[in-house]
Amino acid sequence: MSLTAAESLEIMQLVARADNCATARDAEGYAELFTEEGVMTGVMGTARGRAALRDAVTDVWTAEPPRTLHLTLNVAIDESGPDPTVTSVMLMVTREAKPALLGSSLVRQVVRRTAEGWRIASRDIQAA
Repeated sequence: MSLTAAESLEIMQLVARADNCATARDAEGYAELFTEEGVMTGVMGTARGRAALRDAVTDVWTAEPPRTLHLTLNVAIDESGPDPTVTSVMLMVTREAKPALLGSSLVRQVVRRTAEGWRIASRDIQAA
């Protein structure tokens, strides 16, 4: 697959929106970034489908300290497969005068163009 610059930008924005939804604790918005059958796997378990994704991230975010920022870094898109694969690093930091790093994750996503636009088909989150 060969992406245009505009498609690459749309995909990078999709990935950033996922972490923005995590910062805002917007489980509904997060789930809508996935395909209907989208799956999230990783250190926090597995969730398949938008309803399960909403429930899973609500539980994860409830366990996090309040007011954390989820930052998307080093986004790279691999166009060699039938669907683009996007890798990035997610940093979670506190929103304090002196921010503290709470954790980092390696995120690998497969994205797919749908009638709704680019959506996440799978998202795997592993401790960095």
